[in-house]
Amino acid sequence: MEKLLTLLKYIIAELVTNREEIKINEATSGKNVLYKVRVAEGELGRVIGKNGITATAIRGVMQAAALKDQLNVKVEFLD
Repeated sequence: MEKLLTLLKYIIAELVTNREEIKINEATSGKNVLYKVRVAEGELGRVIGKNGITATAIRGVMQAAALKDQLNVKVEFLD
């Protein structure tokens, strides 16, 4: 799961300008992993993208990366 967290941090860092304010909380329950992502104020739109396309793509990449370990990954973006 360390690799998944590193991947998510990298993806988010490439989208925002204020990398120091990225906060990701991880909650694990068996094979389920939930990441709650917070970014600096005003940058959530960059992460979510127009009509949520970027957020959907991030979730897809994370789910694909988790298949190897047979994990179910969910990513939430918080204000």
